[in-house]
Amino acid sequence: MADVFASPLVQFLAIARHENLTQAAAELGVAQSSLSRALVRWERQLGLPLITRVGRSVRLTRHGRSLQHALQRCSEGLERASADLAENLGATGGAVALGFLNTLGSRMVPEILRAYRGSHPEVKITLHQGGSEFLLNALREGDIDLCLTSPAPNSPEFATAKLLTEQLVLVVPPSHPLATRSQVALTEVASDNFLAMPRGYGLRATTEQLCALAGFTPRIVFESIDTATLRGLAAAGFGVCVLATAPDATDSIEIPISSPPASRPILLTWSTTRTESKATASLRHYILDRLR
Repeated sequence: MADVFASPLVQFLAIARHENLTQAAAELGVAQSSLSRALVRWERQLGLPLITRVGRSVRLTRHGRSLQHALQRCSEGLERASADLAENLGATGGAVALGFLNTLGSRMVPEILRAYRGSHPEVKITLHQGGSEFLLNALREGDIDLCLTSPAPNSPEFATAKLLTEQLVLVVPPSHPLATRSQVALTEVASDNFLAMPRGYGLRATTEQLCALAGFTPRIVFESIDTATLRGLAAAGFGVCVLATAPDATDSIEIPISSPPASRPILLTWSTTRTESKATASLRHYILDRLR
């Protein structure tokens, strides 16, 4: 596969290895005249003599030997890269990098992976976890192939498909005055301390947007990327927070938010600016078929 990327590199190394144009041409499956013309062209472009002709053989000049050593290192690097590409782009296997929000790591992502790996054990999956800004930057740079994120990115370089809508709730301690309510308007906790994820996380942006719609700026006294920590501190009375509902949470109280309407879309997101590998397409279609 390295030959695809560096035909002149392979040709010169063959000449250096054989020190004979006829033998080098035979190895490469090209005409000797074509190889001779290529040598003349390289010497003209570099402005340096690369070989000395000795009868029917050739010898590398000091410039030719220097070029041989440099190209050999390049060839070895290309071979390693080609092996990696062959593994990642295989017809039946391959590799895909999936990114996801921290809040999706306890249930949604494990369920997807358990089912997908059961039917596609040959695909290698690497995982990346983080906030929405981190995930979109990683997708933009090609460090990941797909991501599960929220809110929707506002850029034509990304394509999205909505998988589901998560309902958001206000999490309060059992001792909170509103703990027995069946629903709550966010204006009722405008004077409370808030716990939230750091900036750069979608749930933080959603919390601030909901509070803005309710007419106030939340007084955030603590930040954490771990929703279990936020929920635990809320249960201890350190503040209130807006989170996705968690049926197995027992220490804190979840109150549905009636105003403003509180929910967020969970989106599968991919790049529109690069070619999709077979493994990436396989996982993308599987997630869409399973969750939409």
